[in-house]
Amino acid sequence: MSNIPTVMALFDHNMLSEKEVVSWADEQLLEESEPFEYISMLSLKGPTFCAKLPDYEFPSARVFSFIEEFALRTKDLNRQSRESMDNFLRWVSTECMGRDIDIPEVNFGYHVDHYFFECDDVKFANKFLNEELAVLVPKNAKIAEEIWSLIA
Repeated sequence: MSNIPTVMALFDHNMLSEKEVVSWADEQLLEESEPFEYISMLSLKGPTFCAKLPDYEFPSARVFSFIEEFALRTKDLNRQSRESMDNFLRWVSTECMGRDIDIPEVNFGYHVDHYFFECDDVKFANKFLNEELAVLVPKNAKIAEEIWSLIA
């Protein structure tokens, strides 16, 4: 099977658009000597339609681990965009809950929750954010690159 589950997961997380998924499927069709039924369906019907199908009719989206999703979300994080940062901060502060605090990315999420959503010290919160992302983003870049390479 191809990497449809990864493509569908990236689509579900708004990291690929409908058009990008269809283009990817079209490229896969051109490379295959015998087009795979799921690729054809994805190319013709699109990911929104395919995502609604049961597992036995179309492969489910892959479930990313917290670290994988953290890596993907930080890879191209636009730190200049308030909306982009707000979305990331809400995601990391919510998704870290109940996870192992000894994992640096989880610990980061707990601190984000505390500094950005419980305290009023915006200057300190932003300093913390910049310092921690400077360490965590490069550390996780390889994970994101490996996921993207699956569909290249």
